[in-house]
Amino acid sequence: MIFIGIDIGTQGIKTIAVTEKGEKISFINKKLTEISNLKEGWKEQNPLEWEETLKISLKEISKDIIRQGYKLSEIRAISVDGTSGTILAIDRENTPLMNAIMYNDSRATGEAEKIKEIAMKFSKKVGYTFNSSFTLPKILWIKNNLPDIYSKTTKFVHQTDFIIGILTGIYNITDHSNALKTGFDLVDYKWPEFIYKDLQIDIKKLPDVVKPGSKISTLSKEIAEETGLLKNTIVVAGMTDGCAGQIASGAVKEGEWNSILGTTLVIKGITKDLIIDPKGRVYSHLHPEGLWMPGGASNTGGECLEKVFPSIDFQRWNQEAEKYLPSSLVIYPLVRKGERFPFIDSDAEGFIRGYYQNEYELYLGYLEGVGLIERLCYNVVGSLGASINEKIFVTGGAAKSELWLKIRASILNKKLVVPEISEPSMGSAIIAASKTFYNDIFDAASNMVRLKKIVEPESKLVKVYDEKYHEFIRLMKEKGYILEE
Repeated sequence: MIFIGIDIGTQGIKTIAVTEKGEKISFINKKLTEISNLKEGWKEQNPLEWEETLKISLKEISKDIIRQGYKLSEIRAISVDGTSGTILAIDRENTPLMNAIMYNDSRATGEAEKIKEIAMKFSKKVGYTFNSSFTLPKILWIKNNLPDIYSKTTKFVHQTDFIIGILTGIYNITDHSNALKTGFDLVDYKWPEFIYKDLQIDIKKLPDVVKPGSKISTLSKEIAEETGLLKNTIVVAGMTDGCAGQIASGAVKEGEWNSILGTTLVIKGITKDLIIDPKGRVYSHLHPEGLWMPGGASNTGGECLEKVFPSIDFQRWNQEAEKYLPSSLVIYPLVRKGERFPFIDSDAEGFIRGYYQNEYELYLGYLEGVGLIERLCYNVVGSLGASINEKIFVTGGAAKSELWLKIRASILNKKLVVPEISEPSMGSAIIAASKTFYNDIFDAASNMVRLKKIVEPESKLVKVYDEKYHEFIRLMKEKGYILEE
């Protein structure tokens, strides 16, 4: 059987076709153009370009599947992920009334503050507060500033919903991961009263909510004819791109965690119960099978290497830096002002303690510094009640560095597992298979996530890094960034 995952990202549309065992058959990447000349802080995309690019991608992948010796009749199901917080207003003909307002658009800051005040009780219940990246403030902004558009709107749909609508002709269904930022109550599984009573947003304009992996329909006759895919191909509800990326990593069972280390460090895991962080550092999505998916994002990460060591040959620097392992430095590798996880402090700044022989040892110290912050992140979620298994699934650009993996494994004293394919589109393919071929997301992931490598902690380094971590914590307390570990 073949499963197709579609990832609608900021830069483009990525489409993957894999077998039920996770073997990659085809991968198509098509760019999307960015709309310029917008007001400061505004970010928009043309949904008609999504549609055109989607159809091109599906045409190409269907041809590629045949070229690889498979039949289109082997394609069982498709799922989609999209950017979390992107919203689109459509009319009764399912035609967009305006460009999509993207997740990183900040025009609804005032509306977010109003919702934050109104929804205080709700926020305590679900464990997160609203900001301008969320969908609900953007809907309220449209209501307040574009009343004509609002009145003509039949449905406000997320990016994922619109793509699924193109595929099936059904536009009024969303999944509960995309619905989170629109204010859907994941605890009682309903749209909360404050949306229609206090904000006066018509609840009929919001989509119906289902679990990721739920069957929505099969491909419409029109899309089947245009792309070459068969009409009986099942389309299932998807997730946000972040959640789909976590599924692709393999972290789907209770106690499993995924560290995503790129420009910034993000950790995401699975817990049995909803974690409420009184300090607001962590919030949770709802798992497709009813567990919870807590996560937190730091302002530290690979950005420190980009800023401090621009345009270097990372492979050569890794080789040179390893000669000084472990370094004589303790570094908090923040290169901008302010931190949001593992602690919140808008005035936080990075620091370096110790002396280094040369730039290679300084580079090594920064690699270690990110590992120290990663360990503190896991200690924070552990203090909130999360269980953390002995292996961490690791993705992001940093997973390509053997040296960095060895350092992080030894600082955490855990095995690091690198999946073969970590694209969100792979997560969508797994979701597509989770109810159409397998019993659930657990079965699908265990069969479809293929492991590239496992990195073990080195005992000699574990002891040294344990001492370094405690010195790091002492310095963080001295700075006033944390009160306790």
